[in-house]
Amino acid sequence: MLKTIRAKQRHTRLMRVAKHLVRDASVLSSDTAAREQITPAQVACLAFARHQLRIDDEEAADYLAAALIASGYPCDHQLTPAD
Repeated sequence: MLKTIRAKQRHTRLMRVAKHLVRDASVLSSDTAAREQITPAQVACLAFARHQLRIDDEEAADYLAAALIASGYPCDHQLTPAD
């Protein structure tokens, strides 16, 4: 049960980080190019800076894609299959 709670907290934190980057890019520029310039590395760096969570680029790309879709933007990224 504790493992499930920690997994949910981790997911929530990582989604919050990715959504923050997407929201900031949207506010700073209405141009779609600004949103396309957000990189998985930025997601990984901000996740570590805010929550001390280390994630790889593949996982960061998945969270970035999810945040883009959740915010109503298109995304051509294919999510990695769950293990």
